[in-house]
Amino acid sequence: MALSDRLELVNPSEIRKLFDLAAGMEDVISLGIGEPDFDTPEHIKEYAKEGLDKGYTHYGPNAGLPMLREVVAKKLREQNGIEADPKTEVMILTGANQAFLMGLSTFLKDNEEVLIPSPMFVSYAPAVILAGGKPVEVPTYEENEFRLSVDDLEKHVTERTRALIINTPNNPTGSVLTKKDIEEIADFAVEHDLILFSDEVYEHFVYDGVKNHSIASLDGMFERTITVNGFSKTFAMTGWRLGFVAAPAWIIEKMTRFQMYNSTCPVTFVQYAAAKALEDERSWKAVEEMRKEYDRRRNLVWERLNEMGLPTVKPKGAFYIFPRIRDTGLTDHQFSELMLKEAKVAVVPGSAFGKAGEGYIRISYATAYEKLEEAMDRMEKVLKGEKLV
Repeated sequence: MALSDRLELVNPSEIRKLFDLAAGMEDVISLGIGEPDFDTPEHIKEYAKEGLDKGYTHYGPNAGLPMLREVVAKKLREQNGIEADPKTEVMILTGANQAFLMGLSTFLKDNEEVLIPSPMFVSYAPAVILAGGKPVEVPTYEENEFRLSVDDLEKHVTERTRALIINTPNNPTGSVLTKKDIEEIADFAVEHDLILFSDEVYEHFVYDGVKNHSIASLDGMFERTITVNGFSKTFAMTGWRLGFVAAPAWIIEKMTRFQMYNSTCPVTFVQYAAAKALEDERSWKAVEEMRKEYDRRRNLVWERLNEMGLPTVKPKGAFYIFPRIRDTGLTDHQFSELMLKEAKVAVVPGSAFGKAGEGYIRISYATAYEKLEEAMDRMEKVLKGEKLV
């Protein structure tokens, strides 16, 4: 099948459609887009300017600037327990999202299957399809805090299964896999000889004393794991488009070839700024300040949703919350349309994230506290049948 044929199988993102619709309305509070409302810390902006002044305005290596790959390798070693050679096992990307199509293309054969826990980030299944594979949704459940279990995986693995994607902390549910979960999933991957994608872009936003665990840090797992991460969420750098992966050398070599003929290389002065930011203590202080504020918002939204009769698992990570709305008698699409039209609050139907998301909605609390309070007030009024003033 040609790539043009595969593109016909991929639908536009439901999140983007909602965002475009909300953009045409007045006085809408958007809780739909997964983007930090914080600005990039000032010192990181200054590093970008410094990079320009230093002449980082030319092409860089396809796999990324050596200075950034080295500090990324150091960060992975110190924060994640992952040992990766910066010369051959680390690569810089034009946004972390690139990792899935590029990574899958290094090994996936036509019609091989990729297991994806559902609800899932909207890019995973399209990336599998575009790479020639078949996405297989593995449902996760509210009763288990939407954490993936090996029991769930065993029901869906076949002789054609080639890979597994995990995402912790999770978008859209906010679930975080435990150390035991990670160890059991690692054993499952070894037993079935699978390549693992571990999406860890929300790793620093965890709450209630929870710790995120990198599966590539476990014995023998680096050789079969593509660890995906980036700067967009951690440092509020979404528009800078910069991500990174750590993976076995043979995968990095093929991904580099892909990037060579795709984007060529990430923006060089942005890479310079990111390298300096990773080494600057001010960056990590800013991350902790953001984490604390997300935690405050999480508590507000969780309490209000439950009070208004929308049962909600308290998320342990990321900046999303995933309330159950099926008890209202509405579908997730009907509920989202009602909230947009009557409450002027934009939320995302859970089914946008896979079949297991039906009957839920996703709310992003990466929005100012006061706006979240107003959004919750509006939603509650509409649910009570009251009109907004």
